[in-house]
Amino acid sequence: MKWYPRFGVAETVLTDMNTDMKKVFLALMMGLMMLGAMAQDGKFTVRGTFKHVGDSVHFLLRDLGVGESRAVTGEMLEVSFDLKDATEITIGRWFKGRGNEEKGDVTFPAIPGETLVVTADVNGDLHLSGSQFYVDYNEARKVVDPVNKEGDAFMKELMDKMAAGVPEAQLMELYQAKVPVLLENLNNAVMGYVKAHPDQDAAAALIAELPEELDLLEPAEALLTERARGSVAAHLYKKKLEKAQNEAAKHAKKGSEATDFTLMDINGKPLSLSSLRGKWVVIDFWGSWCVWCIKGMPKMKEYYAKYQDKLEILGVDCNDTVEKWKGAVAKHELPWLHVYWDKEKGDNPLELYHVDNFPTKIIIDPEGKVAKVVVGESPGFYDFLDKVLQ
Repeated sequence: MKWYPRFGVAETVLTDMNTDMKKVFLALMMGLMMLGAMAQDGKFTVRGTFKHVGDSVHFLLRDLGVGESRAVTGEMLEVSFDLKDATEITIGRWFKGRGNEEKGDVTFPAIPGETLVVTADVNGDLHLSGSQFYVDYNEARKVVDPVNKEGDAFMKELMDKMAAGVPEAQLMELYQAKVPVLLENLNNAVMGYVKAHPDQDAAAALIAELPEELDLLEPAEALLTERARGSVAAHLYKKKLEKAQNEAAKHAKKGSEATDFTLMDINGKPLSLSSLRGKWVVIDFWGSWCVWCIKGMPKMKEYYAKYQDKLEILGVDCNDTVEKWKGAVAKHELPWLHVYWDKEKGDNPLELYHVDNFPTKIIIDPEGKVAKVVVGESPGFYDFLDKVLQ
């Protein structure tokens, strides 16, 4: 299971304090499993000796719904699956006398035609061998495992604090401080390995470790050789890339006319998007409750000051009370234009621009046409501004 949630999802969990936190959080983690796809048939075999890890082992192929459990006897187990598609296999380990929430899950690529051999050491850590792909992937895992283990431990800590009734504000502060650093470390680890092994199938598979964001997946893919991009393993990240592209396609298309809307500004006066034509404009969909939105504000302020003569930012506050909106603008000293989306009246810019994740930034050129859509807090947003405004 991945420790990083999609932008905006964790904030929903953290702010819904009347929900059964454990169930919501576990459902969130399960929902983050990536579903792989490819177009080649073949038998995938997994073998392993699991005597150090518990009383039974469960093999689950995520997108096929195929699972098998075996009691551990100390002898090598072997399970084979006929695969039409590349996917991920989760090896779940149940421990005697403990509930299911105490199991340890580890997920690896499942590639048709390949053999995965898993060996558990005395600490319960799993090591990969078998076909050459898994020998290489075992080395690739070493660059991301430290980050993922730290992320897993942090999410467990956060979940325990939720169950213990730690105040929402404190949880959000912990999340805001930790997760962006972990994500940056993960991206750096993946990019470093792919850059060093651009022709390796395992490097292509490792890209699937990244979050489902165009500005992370596309630069990683660009480092691969043409052969690696066309490999069977590449379909693991390509499924994520396709989802991210589909998500972006829901928004206004590049080159299309930006749909106008009018909302009340922070002084209670109507402000229309079309009134800003002539400058580059960033429509920033955000909220005071959105950790990723707030996390990006210092960098946004830096770029607003850098390009203020060419750039205008229009902050569209969503899902806040008026008081929280105005309080956040004052607290974070946000110097650009601000409008408030009132669910009960006026235009609905979220519907007009198909926004369902936060933050979402729509970049509009001086002619009033959509130049780029960025979902999440991404370095690619600032790179694009430098490209068009310098």
